[in-house]
Amino acid sequence: MAIVKMHKVSVIGMIDERQSILDDLMDLGVVEISNGTLKLQNKEWSRLVTQDGDEGVSRELERRQSDADFAIEVLQKHAKLKAPLFSVREKISRKVEKDKYAFEQEYQEEVEKILGLDLKLQEAHAEVNEANAKIMGLRPWEEYDLPLEMRETKNLSIKLGTLPPLGDPSDIEGELDSQGFSAKITEIARDKQQTYVYILYFKADEDGVWDIIRKNGFSEHSFDNYEGTPAENIESLKNQIEKAREKQEGISLEIADEASRIDDIKLYRDLLQIRIDKSKVRSNLLNTERAFHFDGWVPVVAEKEVSLLLDKYTCAYEFEEPREDDNDIPVQFKNKGIFSSAEFITRLYSLPNPHEVDPTSIFTFFYILFFGMMFGDVGYGLIIMIATAILLKKGKVEGSAKKLMHILFYSGISSVFWGVMFGSYFGDAIPVVAKTFFNKTIIIKPLWLDPGKSAMLFLMVSCGLGILHLFVGMGIDAYEKIRSGKVLSAINDDFAWYLIVLGAVGTLFGKMLNPSVPKAGKVMLIAGLIMAIILPFFINKGIGKAIGLWNIYSGLTGNLSDILSYSRLLGLGLASTSIAQVFNFLASMGGKSVVGVIMFILIFTLGHTLNFAINALGAFVHSCRLQFVEFFGKFYEGGGREFTPFEKNTKYIKVVEEEK
Repeated sequence: MAIVKMHKVSVIGMIDERQSILDDLMDLGVVEISNGTLKLQNKEWSRLVTQDGDEGVSRELERRQSDADFAIEVLQKHAKLKAPLFSVREKISRKVEKDKYAFEQEYQEEVEKILGLDLKLQEAHAEVNEANAKIMGLRPWEEYDLPLEMRETKNLSIKLGTLPPLGDPSDIEGELDSQGFSAKITEIARDKQQTYVYILYFKADEDGVWDIIRKNGFSEHSFDNYEGTPAENIESLKNQIEKAREKQEGISLEIADEASRIDDIKLYRDLLQIRIDKSKVRSNLLNTERAFHFDGWVPVVAEKEVSLLLDKYTCAYEFEEPREDDNDIPVQFKNKGIFSSAEFITRLYSLPNPHEVDPTSIFTFFYILFFGMMFGDVGYGLIIMIATAILLKKGKVEGSAKKLMHILFYSGISSVFWGVMFGSYFGDAIPVVAKTFFNKTIIIKPLWLDPGKSAMLFLMVSCGLGILHLFVGMGIDAYEKIRSGKVLSAINDDFAWYLIVLGAVGTLFGKMLNPSVPKAGKVMLIAGLIMAIILPFFINKGIGKAIGLWNIYSGLTGNLSDILSYSRLLGLGLASTSIAQVFNFLASMGGKSVVGVIMFILIFTLGHTLNFAINALGAFVHSCRLQFVEFFGKFYEGGGREFTPFEKNTKYIKVVEEEK
């Protein structure tokens, strides 16, 4: 229910030990090094120090890393290597990591080789595209049987070109003849856009003929760089395409042959990432001629490790408490076990700010509970449990994906529990199978209730859980206000509403429990309303003293809306079991026959797969919504900045103490 306490750290060391200190700090991975640019705005600091770093080196390393990433993509594409659904980094020792830097030149040459092959492949691809484009341009002229380079004879000019689609060559010939010009216009082909023609006329009539044919929309088509007839050129281009495609296949095979080097390139890519991070962090340092300085943040629990590391060097350092008004304190979670797994849900919303409670360990129980109620089916829950357990056991996931698998595993347990409570085993699959194929009647009674038959009771329980959930959120809000000395605000904003909500519920529904409950409920309701009206006079100033009545109105409507939001537990829980039953009914319509069995298997499999996917997503999303909107809305500010220690942020390898 807390976040890791942070201390500021300031370090001054000798220039000649700077890189060794940074290397060791990166290996330790518990210190966040702050940007020193702000200090340079101070005249005293800017007079004494200069900013470290070489952006040119960083850019060159990033360029090489980009090349490595592209080379990996090229290999995966041509070697048909499937990327895993969840990536797991390969573990290597620090010694192996350091030894691998000696092979950087070899790795870079391999990357350049792959990029060179890909460039040749792209050139061959461009050659095919260019040839196809030329063929498309020549197709309309395919029936023209004169060489394209032949543009004239001793007395005649030959022009190839196009006319508008509705143009009639014979009409233009008639117009030319009426003007005393002898010319022959021959149509070769026609499409929706234009008419393809060639024109023969005497050279002596050049100017007069051109005036008329241009007026009629003739546009000359140039065939420079072509020799032979269009048909001959098309055939030649087809041969070019065939050769280019053979070249493509050969290059693709060459690239595929390099697939065995993909792990080396992945390693190289991550070695570059480590060097990039080291290069970039240098720009956060401030230097003098002989010394360097940086500020940063370190978890209090890691101070001893940092001290032992820095004590090996000629440097001075100190740790100090952050100021109360310091808004740059980074946030790191301090949760264990199942609560650590739920951190990714908090991250989906926002990290807590450094001065408030981390809600992760509190809402985890409710998240799993609500997911199970909305997805309540034994069969579906078992599928989630088995699938996530296999992924976790085989070590196929890490990081946020691993946390997601853990929380889904526990949500699957919750789904199984609620499935037993609701009597849902792939809906009513067991009774349907027994009746359809074995003519036996099996009745599976829910341990608690059938959502379809006891919807009102389910709704009341859902709203009751919603009230409990909201009350916990209000309790956290009260705790934070009391901790900061705002006791009256805690009573007004939270405890008074405990009385109002519980009093209203007791007044309206208390008789179902005991005849005396409504009377107690009225007392609680009146007491809460009085507190909500009077307390603003002691808390607020000016017109804010009279805001109590408005707070009651907005609080009643807001809390009622929040409580009714939990009816989605009923809606999705009912949908999950009901849709499953519908698919079971449809699957059983084929009866007891070979066709019926096949029909049952197909509809059952497809139907339940669809129902599983839709309702699993719905349960995940709506469980998150109940936390983010209703629960967090009672107390949570968020907006925290994540603690980003200087460490090895690699994609494919994980550097550990010992090779495993």
